[in-house]
Amino acid sequence: MEELSRTIEQKRELLRRDALFRPAVNYSEGMAEDEKGRYINYLVELHQEDELEKKAMRMVMEEMMEKLSALEAALRRNESLEKELSVLQRQYRQLDRRNKTLEARLEEANEQLYGRKSRKCKRKPKGGTGGQDQRDGIGGEDQEREPDREEEKEGFDGTESTLSTRSVDGTPDAVKPGPAKIRDLSNRPEHYKRTGVQGESRVYLSDKNKVPGRIIETRMVKVYSLEMCLKESSYELVHYVQKGKKPCWAYFPKEGNPQEVTKVEGTKATPEFMQALAYEVYVKNVTFGKLHQWLTDMGMTISGNTLRNWLKKGKVYLDQLIPVLKEAALEKDSIVNCDETWCKVRKYDHYKKCYIWVLVNKAEGVVIFFYEDGSRGRDVLVDFLGDSELKSVMTDGYIAYVFLGNELKSAEAGKPHMKDVLHQVCMAHLLAKLQRASTKAKDKAADPFIETIRMFYHFEDIYDKEGLTPEERGRRRQGLETKELLIRLRSLLQVEMEKDAMEHSEYLTEALNYLHRFWDNLTAFTKDGNLPIDNNLAERAIRPLTTQRKNIIHFGSDEGAKMAAVYHSIIGTVKLQGKSAWEYLGKFFVKVVEGCRDFASLTPKNIGLQLSNS
Repeated sequence: MEELSRTIEQKRELLRRDALFRPAVNYSEGMAEDEKGRYINYLVELHQEDELEKKAMRMVMEEMMEKLSALEAALRRNESLEKELSVLQRQYRQLDRRNKTLEARLEEANEQLYGRKSRKCKRKPKGGTGGQDQRDGIGGEDQEREPDREEEKEGFDGTESTLSTRSVDGTPDAVKPGPAKIRDLSNRPEHYKRTGVQGESRVYLSDKNKVPGRIIETRMVKVYSLEMCLKESSYELVHYVQKGKKPCWAYFPKEGNPQEVTKVEGTKATPEFMQALAYEVYVKNVTFGKLHQWLTDMGMTISGNTLRNWLKKGKVYLDQLIPVLKEAALEKDSIVNCDETWCKVRKYDHYKKCYIWVLVNKAEGVVIFFYEDGSRGRDVLVDFLGDSELKSVMTDGYIAYVFLGNELKSAEAGKPHMKDVLHQVCMAHLLAKLQRASTKAKDKAADPFIETIRMFYHFEDIYDKEGLTPEERGRRRQGLETKELLIRLRSLLQVEMEKDAMEHSEYLTEALNYLHRFWDNLTAFTKDGNLPIDNNLAERAIRPLTTQRKNIIHFGSDEGAKMAAVYHSIIGTVKLQGKSAWEYLGKFFVKVVEGCRDFASLTPKNIGLQLSNS
């Protein structure tokens, strides 16, 4: 615009200069007076016409300017409406995304309505009886349920905005099913296990002399029986005194009688009876009520508290094994798996939601449960690990972030040795988040991630079938096929992260953030053949305890929870080593009664057990 004005001004200057050097023209020269008058009138008319034309043009320009102003206002209004429409469309997408997420969560909640894996511990209402609603956990403004760590884990995607530590700190913070899989009948074992019992078999032969005819052939038929009955034995104790000594009680056996009183100290139970009690409660997960009913039906008169006290006496000896197992599990450069589960514990006049931890060392074949009075604090796991110089700790992302933290947190907490520990994050947890996005939220963008991660597991299955050593597995994990999967997974993540968040369901956004935040922790297994790909080892080890928790509803005290942790530690260790828990409990209590106190020799690895067929 400025350049156009400058050009017009230059043209005017040229015309003005040209007019200065040209002589003026007298157009009226030689005209008569009447001609001059008509010429003047003609010029006046032309001038008037020009003025009218200018005024008309001015009016047209004003109308055009008004229309232009109105058009500009309409354009501005249109832009404003487009912005409002864009905001409304974004809000609509947000609401639609939220609606789909709520529908998915409702579907998931309906599936778990009668089998919820996390039972909430309700606090007592502050005032009034609360009626049936408060007894059922609904209604009542003063009633507040304790924080649920399982929900916090499921909702944590590695970002600060989704992190909730109410269950740790104790303070509140401001699909349609697919088609059924066709059973593969070709996948059958080459050999079937034959029915049998370890040990010598009692053989009963026929008296062939009583056969009234010719014998063609004979055949042995196996018959299995379970001989179980309760027996009561009484030993006569003699109270006597020797000269210069205090009176004492003793048993003096007759010929043919047992040479000593065979019972676990502090109880009236034989080692075999203690073996059966521990096996029923902590292996078969029979409640004390059913155990008491079983013994009562067999003709025994005993109280449930007596049974608990007897198992508590057995725990005194098992306690001596825990330091030995812990030392083996936390050896230098060990690789361990950690997990936790909640339990409901009675605290005098109320119930409290507490937590039991499990630590598994597959290489040493050790499983340890520990219950620090049910503490939900951040230092429980780190304090248990102590000064051990581990190589790797496998957990889920929530435990890795909250309880282990990063290297700076470890250094600030006075645990500088933890800076060298590799914090692995479970790949199975990521896969579960992606599958939930695909099945519950119907977000098909999760399917390529699921297929890629399943390929990692496919390769791990191949390595297991080939029986590779850790060194060979490490070389295969660093091969081209694994690197291609990592590149594909990283590319998928980058493409999806660059998209608008509204294009994803909340479940997929959570999974993508989880993968982005814990990428190094999730893929650390590809660098070493000894490292596990997921935390399923700890998940399987903790499952018997969760089964017992569902059966008994709650532990009667902290002592009951500690006793469960000790028994499950020993039984879990025996099972991890592929041995019989029944045989171990029997041998352990027998050796304890015989006076053995070398507990290092009583560990499942050293007590001399055969491998179990199960």
